[in-house]
Amino acid sequence: MAKWQQVKVLAFNHRFGSYAGAFFFTFWIGQRIYSYHEHLLRFSVYALIWWLITLQFILFITAYLTRTAAHDHAKGFFETTFPFLCAAMPFALIVKHPLLPATYRIAVLDPLSIVLVIGGTLIIIAGIIFLRKSFSIMTEARQPVYRGIYRITRHPMYVGSMLTTLGMLFQNFNGLNILLFLFFCGCQVYRAHREENKIMQSYLTYQTYAASVGWLWKFGRRK
Repeated sequence: MAKWQQVKVLAFNHRFGSYAGAFFFTFWIGQRIYSYHEHLLRFSVYALIWWLITLQFILFITAYLTRTAAHDHAKGFFETTFPFLCAAMPFALIVKHPLLPATYRIAVLDPLSIVLVIGGTLIIIAGIIFLRKSFSIMTEARQPVYRGIYRITRHPMYVGSMLTTLGMLFQNFNGLNILLFLFFCGCQVYRAHREENKIMQSYLTYQTYAASVGWLWKFGRRK
């Protein structure tokens, strides 16, 4: 029991968690370079998407290494493990495996798919630029951010991820992926709700902010 408590303390240590998060996204950048290195020197919309997503990961790494300690730490499965499972869920739309039903691309929606992926990624990038030292994947309370893109939406990174995943769905379309996309959106909303409840307990000003700014401008305000 004593050893388990030591492991638990280490896992939720601010510095260890930040380094672990930075290493995780560094690994994914390496994997992207290894698997899609042909995009590095190409001038195409897909190369642009590759660079934007890679930039997004670089900003995640920077945020992890410069963020402040949490005012209220994550506790339990739904605040520690669930957010990571939720964040990784979109990869299930594009990773091929034997149990995945055949997918097809909706060619007529290619322009919309590209706009959604690029637009969603840019929203995520804007969110992390303003969030910076308050960034976390687990459900933790850090100093809320009210400026920049956060004047338009309380959750730009969640909104951006849902738009990007919708664009990916059009490129990998089947019934299972439709259900997965809807489940992912539901998980993001639930995740945001738990996160906001924790932040409100530490920062009373967030209640006023959530009552005036919704998920999308005025839509989805908390009363």
